[in-house]
Amino acid sequence: MPACVAATAAMALAIAACGRLGNPVLGDWELDRDETSVTAALAAELTDLATMTFRDDAIVAGDSVIPVTWVVEEKRVRAIRADGRGEHAIELLPDGRIRVSLPVGVEAVYARAGS
Repeated sequence: MPACVAATAAMALAIAACGRLGNPVLGDWELDRDETSVTAALAAELTDLATMTFRDDAIVAGDSVIPVTWVVEEKRVRAIRADGRGEHAIELLPDGRIRVSLPVGVEAVYARAGS
């Protein structure tokens, strides 16, 4: 019986980890100024969106924490806002960067922080 309990616990942990690992955008990101238009980069900086953290339950930018649920698709990820104010689309680029449709009406390219 203890083996069954251990196996069940291991399976539960694997399923939980799989959900987090299945979302390729989780983590810290910073604006890629070389790949983002000057206008979009300025808008991102002025609205405190030059760096963002995507957590499994929220988007964090500056002092703002926006609770979200994630929908992972083939080449994009959608963050559905818990407050009912829509969603944010994130395109997965082939080189590991992402293109984010920002709430200020522009698109910006981000790279993993520190890369």
